[in-house]
Amino acid sequence: MTTEKPSFVYILSPVRGVTPEQSEIIKSHVELVEKRGEIVFNPIKDAPQEDKTGYNIVMAELNFLNKMSTENNRVDILWNLGGKPSEGSRVDVGMSFSLGLNIKLVKIFNNKELTGPQLAFKTIKEITRKSKLKTPYQDRMNNKLEDFTNKNETTIDWDMEMKSEDQEWQRINLGLALGHMAKNPGFKIRLGKLTGEDDPNKKSYPKVIKEIERRQNLTG
Repeated sequence: MTTEKPSFVYILSPVRGVTPEQSEIIKSHVELVEKRGEIVFNPIKDAPQEDKTGYNIVMAELNFLNKMSTENNRVDILWNLGGKPSEGSRVDVGMSFSLGLNIKLVKIFNNKELTGPQLAFKTIKEITRKSKLKTPYQDRMNNKLEDFTNKNETTIDWDMEMKSEDQEWQRINLGLALGHMAKNPGFKIRLGKLTGEDDPNKKSYPKVIKEIERRQNLTG
């Protein structure tokens, strides 16, 4: 008699700026998943949020996502279409796709009060629809992953603002690169052109990329 292995579940949901109502819905979903005996990573409580650069947060999330890629896995998405658009959620989408994880859209917040670019949400909808129609968003990501493989390095330009789909793509692209790096430790990530001011007192993805670059330079 074989015992089915428990699923690893990553909760992709708002973290910063989450409302009390959203927090309760996320908490209830996490409790439901845990009751089923699944192994959950909830960034709200499982990632080290007290982090000056953001590097440790990103690595904690990436390490779990990479580990679960070899197990029964699922990324449960509770997506916020309104409020302040989340950079981290966009990066998570890229990491999840790069690592080949199973993606499930569980809940949509503010579906009548959209703010910011919606490229990531269009991508999620395309992935979860599971039809044989054209898949331009997934094709774009797959082409980028192929490019990573061919060159074994990437340079990521970054705008501190995220008001357009091109700027949103920078976040998704970083997630793709991080996922590829997790599977291919020799893959190099470099920070390219930085547009805007990176507040030295706040966590940011440029700081994360710089820290990755620093560590990669140390190891050759």
